Amino acid sequence: MNTYMLLLNHAPDRYDDLSEDDYMTIIADYIAWTEKLTAEGIYTGGEKLADGPGKLLSKTDSGVEVHDAPMAELTEVLGGVMMIKAADYDAAVEIAKTCPHMVHNSSLEIREIHAVD
Repeated sequence: MNTYMLLLNHAPDRYDDLSEDDYMTIIADYIAWTEKLTAEGIYTGGEKLADGPGKLLSKTDSGVEVHDAPMAELTEVLGGVMMIKAADYDAAVEIAKTCPHMVHNSSLEIREIHAVD
């Protein structure tokens, strides 16, 4: 089995106008999905990233510059990551299609993790 990371992108303001009940319904969907996949040995971990800016480091001729990230002009932000086990990319895609993120948002990215042993 290979390990794949699901990168959960969303619009920067996606959750701004939700009621507490609507937000908790979305969270419940993710919890149910991860519990099911954990029981099946597929889901191996993940985290929601904190709301608000992070930091972007850029190498320059004079050193390293530090900027707030994500940049305001972005149409999507990385809201979290999840890791799953799958036989190959095709299987990872089929698993990812069932992720609540595809119900509540418009895209996610799948990347295989290269084991460095």
